[in-house]
Amino acid sequence: MRGFSSLFPHASRMSTYLLLHSFLPASFIEDVLLLFRAAFRPLLRPHEAAKPGSAIRPSRALLFSIKVSRPYFWLVTLWLYLLPTGQRYDLWTRWRFWAGLLYCTVPLNLLCYLMNDLSDVQVDEMNPRKGGALLVGVRARAAALRTAVPWAVVMQICFLACFSHVCGSVKTVLWFCCVLLVNWAYNFGPRLSSRYAPLDLFCPCGYMLVIPLSCALNALPLPSMRAWVHTLFFILRSQLWIQTFDIDHDARSGRRTSAILLGLRGARTLLALLLVAEAAYVHAMFADWALRSFSLASLGLLAIQVALGRAAEEPSATTINTTFIVLGLGGYGLLVQVWLNGAFNPDKPAMA
Repeated sequence: MRGFSSLFPHASRMSTYLLLHSFLPASFIEDVLLLFRAAFRPLLRPHEAAKPGSAIRPSRALLFSIKVSRPYFWLVTLWLYLLPTGQRYDLWTRWRFWAGLLYCTVPLNLLCYLMNDLSDVQVDEMNPRKGGALLVGVRARAAALRTAVPWAVVMQICFLACFSHVCGSVKTVLWFCCVLLVNWAYNFGPRLSSRYAPLDLFCPCGYMLVIPLSCALNALPLPSMRAWVHTLFFILRSQLWIQTFDIDHDARSGRRTSAILLGLRGARTLLALLLVAEAAYVHAMFADWALRSFSLASLGLLAIQVALGRAAEEPSATTINTTFIVLGLGGYGLLVQVWLNGAFNPDKPAMA
């Protein structure tokens, strides 16, 4: 697996010291320092000779950063941020609610997916799912991706300063350290990354850190256990479903994801079991018709994929995009519905 530090032009003395002393192949702290150095190097040395990918206008770099943040997948972070706030119309008049909501679009997703893209530069070159018009991923060289680093750093600093004002500096820093640690482990951690089963399915559960952020910013209690369990189903099934699209490409790239180890048929069987378990859990624990319908519709969509046979085993970009459109539209519709109904509120009945 390509180390994070190899994506930047020069290795520092610290990384050399750690390598000589048989520490981690690329330490988490060193990776963070390299990230900040890459961000501020153009500002501190403006007359330094330009490197490939660095000569780009700020406006284009910003647009590129937005694409790196995967607007399609904002659904996940927006869902988790809004989950504890159902039916709380009073929050609409508070700036901190909107600050958190905005952070869960470009800034947070840019941080997460930029680290992911930097770790998968070579893997993503031939991935048909990346670089499409639906903004579900980019195909770019490390030099181009580094142009998004300053934007990612500046966004984090601005929003974290606001969050510190509301939640306190210590809590904000601890929360952000957890976010960095989970993302580093998923993308660069030895045997903990997206390349290895079974933690490739569970590391994305770091998304759930958005929920305590929402509760802290909006002075709300943490959701009930049923909401956390549903969120776990939501993340696991989404991660495994995406892996089934990338299974051939990932195998050729040397990955050992859960879908590859299980094979396409085994991965779909596990996905079907997850969807059945989710549907049963939602029916037992939630009275909301939209939540129940979405779980059943997901099962139906998987059944259609299986029924397509070989065409679904090697899906084209059109097939992948169509699946994402259906799930995305359904997801955003469900997000609005469950917020208006307050389906995840602790005082809502578990059964109809």
